[in-house]
Amino acid sequence: AGVRSAKWLTRIEVRDRPSDAPIQAKDYKLFPASVAKEDADWDRGLTIEEMPLNAAICAPVDGAHVSAGACEIAGYAVAFGRAVSRVEVSVNGGTDWLQAELTAKPDAPWSWTQWHVTVDLSPGLHVLIVRAVDGAGQMQPERPEAIWNFAGYLSTAWHRIAVTAG
Repeated sequence: AGVRSAKWLTRIEVRDRPSDAPIQAKDYKLFPASVAKEDADWDRGLTIEEMPLNAAICAPVDGAHVSAGACEIAGYAVAFGRAVSRVEVSVNGGTDWLQAELTAKPDAPWSWTQWHVTVDLSPGLHVLIVRAVDGAGQMQPERPEAIWNFAGYLSTAWHRIAVTAG
């Protein structure tokens, strides 16, 4: 899984077993929450090959001071092997949700889908949250604790940022 950094192909090997290179043998392995790194049996870890549904807020940034009133929130969502069907944003901690407009290739599997929504922010502190839904109706988990593992891999819980409007 390339995650969010570029990977460059330098050669291709055809093998009858997984690579013993550290990045494949000990990195990118998923373990249950009950397993600690020092107790991990690396041969029993699930090799991460695909990434789950994910969405993030790119603007405004966490900790930003924005004007009260109309505020545009924008970001990306990606669903691996499926299309992003919907992106929702909450400005009140997850009580109410607004559907964002998908603006870039919303029906293309494996593509990064850009989204945006304009919200009305009253003066004060706001926790902005984004979540996405894919073509199979699957949604990101609400909290990272639901998918905890010692390496932090595949932590795709709802993305939250705090902004102050005034």
